[in-house]
Amino acid sequence: MDQRDKIAILGFGEEGKAVLKYLTAHGYSDLTVCDQNVDIKGALPEGVSANLGKEYLENLNEFQVIFRSPGIPFLTPQIQVAAKSGGFVTSCTNYFLDQCPCPVIGVTGTKGKGTTATLLFQILKKSRLKPGQAEKKVFLGGNIGLPAMSFLDELKGNDLVVLELSSFQLQDLRKSPHYAILLNTTTDHLDYHVDRGEYMAAKENLLAHQGKKSVAVLNKDYEYVKYYEPLVKGKMMEVSCRGKVKDGAYVKNGKIFCGDEEVMEVKDVKLIGAHNLENVLPAVVIAKELGASNEDIVHVVKTFPGLAHRLELVREVRGVKYFNDSFATTPETSMAAVDSFDVPTILIAGGSEKGLDYNEWAVKILTKESLRIVILIGATAEKMERALVAAEEKLGPSKAGAGSAMGSPTKVLRRKDLDEALIDAYAEAEEGWVVVMSPAAASFGLFKNYKERGDTFKDLVRKLR
Repeated sequence: MDQRDKIAILGFGEEGKAVLKYLTAHGYSDLTVCDQNVDIKGALPEGVSANLGKEYLENLNEFQVIFRSPGIPFLTPQIQVAAKSGGFVTSCTNYFLDQCPCPVIGVTGTKGKGTTATLLFQILKKSRLKPGQAEKKVFLGGNIGLPAMSFLDELKGNDLVVLELSSFQLQDLRKSPHYAILLNTTTDHLDYHVDRGEYMAAKENLLAHQGKKSVAVLNKDYEYVKYYEPLVKGKMMEVSCRGKVKDGAYVKNGKIFCGDEEVMEVKDVKLIGAHNLENVLPAVVIAKELGASNEDIVHVVKTFPGLAHRLELVREVRGVKYFNDSFATTPETSMAAVDSFDVPTILIAGGSEKGLDYNEWAVKILTKESLRIVILIGATAEKMERALVAAEEKLGPSKAGAGSAMGSPTKVLRRKDLDEALIDAYAEAEEGWVVVMSPAAASFGLFKNYKERGDTFKDLVRKLR
């Protein structure tokens, strides 16, 4: 790619804007922004062309270089046609990894990658804030925080970069980070990916292009390990919440170990929910690999409260605690939220449809003893209720219990929207109970995104008296 190339930037979200700013600053002048939104025309700098509206992906074969934004699948037919016609298709992540002068730690997984990446960033930042090390900086970006190209020019060889990487960003990756953390990999985004296989293949790219000196961290507790292990070309390290691993971090007897060294006690982890240990352990492994002390690790893990919209305590009202878990857009993460509490719990769930299976989720709902009420909203409410009925029939009265109209101790309600659901939760909850919104579904239809859904929930909770 050189400054004379005709370049298309597909999508003008955060990454598209970062790409445009970087290329403009580096003397690339033949730039065209392609986006469905016709209203962005006025936001484009002078001299930048635009292809806007429904046909924004037409005529891509006119460009030598095409920067794809994560929201536009790599397998989109127009992109594939352009690639076969000789166009070079790249992305913010691909370009960054190709140009980055310092080591990169890539973190992916179906859920937990933002928490793991941020926790590791905080540990490494504290570890490097020592006398004589002020010049060694740590950066956080990718799918969380800043687009990677926005800080590319600031980087030096002895810096570190932590990137949270989604399957959208990994889909066409041609170079893998030196350090790779692959968390749980279940199923998600089937409204974006062709099928589960293509989704899993996108995740594989985190490892596929590593070298012999690279480091990969895998979670031994998940079945996916047997598929990803053969891809590891360098040093493989493991984590487990179930017992000792040969090389890595694990939980044993209520303590976190790295190798044979005790790091800290599990009870001192500030993050809520046992599932968050899956996020802590990989952060510990890479932090130790990069020279962080136990003292620095313990300090951060003891004080790190987690990210917004991930089991976030909003407030306590009349002895009832309200948690915002809007980021839980899959059945598995909603199940983890339910498992995080052993006090009487009310769950608010439901949202937009993206082809997910709720059978296991339904079994968890019906068999979690402390879950008293589930309130369903959104387009998936009917599908979720059908899954609950089927699960009850499968389990039978002896396991599902008896108590409600459905024959389960869990009362199931359907409500129009989040406002109505919270009103019911407020009326039903008693002192010492927990109300958690953990949707197990995307937000579209009712909200713009999970952040708007979570912010709406928090605003409603703050109005409770």
